[in-house]
Amino acid sequence: MLKHKTKENKIMEYPVKKLENDGTIMLRDYSIKDCITKNENMKVILSGDVMTLTPEELKTKYVSRPSRTYESKFDKGLSYKLIGYDWNPDEIEL
Repeated sequence: MLKHKTKENKIMEYPVKKLENDGTIMLRDYSIKDCITKNENMKVILSGDVMTLTPEELKTKYVSRPSRTYESKFDKGLSYKLIGYDWNPDEIEL
C-alpha cells in the first residue's frame, strides 16, 4: 500500500515517479477519496516539484478516468483505478 504522510495542517503528501507523455500525473482513486473524505489537500511531489490539489480540485479537475482496475502488488486484495490530472506545479514566490 502506498504510504502517505499526513501533517497537522491537513496535507497528504503523494509522491509520483513519472509524468505521462500527455503531461498528466496518475493518482490512485483510494488516495483521492481519502483526501476528499478528510477534507485534506494533496501535495503531489514529482522530481522535487510540488503541485497542491484541494479536495474540490480533486473532485473536479481530473482529465482522465480510466475504466481499468489494477490489483495492488503489495496489499493483497486491494484494487484501485488511476485518475489523471494535468501536471501544473505550484509557483514559488521569490
